[in-house]
Order: sequence, then C-alpha cells, then structure tokens
Amino acid sequence: MSHHPMLEIVALEKRFGTNTILKDINLRVAEGELVFVIGPSGSGKSTMLRCCNRLEEPSGGDIIVNGRNIMSGTAADLNRMRLQVGMVFQGFHLYPHMTVLDNVTLAQRKALKRSRGDADTRAMDMLDSVGLAYKAKAYPSELSGGQQQRVAIARALALDPKVMLFDEPTSALDPELVGSVLKVMKDLRDKGMTMLVVSHEMGFARETADRVVFMDGGVIIEEGTPDEIFGAPKAERTRAFLSRVKN
Repeated sequence: MSHHPMLEIVALEKRFGTNTILKDINLRVAEGELVFVIGPSGSGKSTMLRCCNRLEEPSGGDIIVNGRNIMSGTAADLNRMRLQVGMVFQGFHLYPHMTVLDNVTLAQRKALKRSRGDADTRAMDMLDSVGLAYKAKAYPSELSGGQQQRVAIARALALDPKVMLFDEPTSALDPELVGSVLKVMKDLRDKGMTMLVVSHEMGFARETADRVVFMDGGVIIEEGTPDEIFGAPKAERTRAFLSRVKN
C-alpha cells in the first residue's frame, strides 16, 4: 500500500436547509487502503459517500480523487472523474430487461466508448473475478440477491475505477448470502483496490480494514486501526455504539 492519497475529503459540509448533515469532515484514503466507516443510522455515513462522486452536492469543502478536485471544472470533467469512482449501493440497480452481460457492458460502451467486443471481454473478466461468468446470459430475476450484488460490483469494476465506494452493500441480503459479497470485497482488497466502505459488518471490518472511522452526528468522532477502535476506543460515543452492536 502506498501513502499517496487516492481520495481526500477536505472540510466537507452538507446541509439540507437549516439541517446540517455533515460538519467539517476530513478524511484521506491512501492508494490500496480499505477504510471502513461505522456509526449509528443517521450519522451521515451514506451522505458522505454520496458526496464523494457528487451524487449529493456538498454544501462546502473539497473532494479530491487521484489528485484532482472534483468540485471544480466542467460537467464533462466531473463525468470523467466519476468514472474513477466506482459505487455499489444497498440496492443492486440492475436493468431487469437486460442480461447480466449487457448490464456489465452498457456503461463501458456508453461512457468509455468501448467496442462491443472489448466491453464483452472486460465484462467476462470481471464476472469471472466475482465468480459469476457462468451467469452471463441470465437475467437479474434469475439471480439471488447476493449474485445480483456481485454483478453490480463487476459492473463498477469494469469501468476501471481508482477507488470503490460501498454503501451498505450487504444490508439488503439474506444472511446466508452476505459471505459471498464480503469475499469479493476481500479479494479486491488483496488485489490493492482503494476502498471506502460504509457497513454494519463489524467482523469483516475487524478482519480486513486497514483503518476504521467512527461517525456520529455528522462528524468523525475517532479513527484508528481495527484493534484500536474495536479493542480500545477512546471516545465514549464509540464505546456506547460498539456495546450496542454485535461484533
């Protein structure tokens, strides 16, 4: 893992009317680092992630991806930068009328202008990496939730992002399907993908994260290694949160 920051969040603020959701968030994610964000519902975790590719428009601050500030520049610049930030949501957002293969090639052909052949080759490679090459001709309705989420990960990876954002990627899955998605995420980490993950999977965080960030009330309360946060949290709010969740 290098120390070059792939993603920097600087003095990020987000307000909805008079309601402040995020207050002065500062976070750096190094190249190849897996940073895990935990905290109670409503603490601003997902909003922070969505600001990282301007799905939510920040009220203030800067988002710097691979050295470029995505808060400045033209709409075309933003669209180019967004391709460097892969995002996986709770929901799978697959097109139901398209095959798995077509779901994974669509954005490649539209956004990256890849030929059908090149897009298909890349899609099959990515489907293979998530263990689903054999489902290329299937439709989303023929897949389990875990399989659909892995297709969504393959689709994001096919665009060659510099950083991957995961927003509660397992929360919509039946418990027995969670492991297959976490395995893909662990494989990505082992290959050096830079990842910022919001999740309640504390065991996974403890096992695979390089750093854990605890958020509450729209601010970062503390951050540290998994051993520091889970084993010896400094802040009372962190201790209270961890005492309420199963590890």
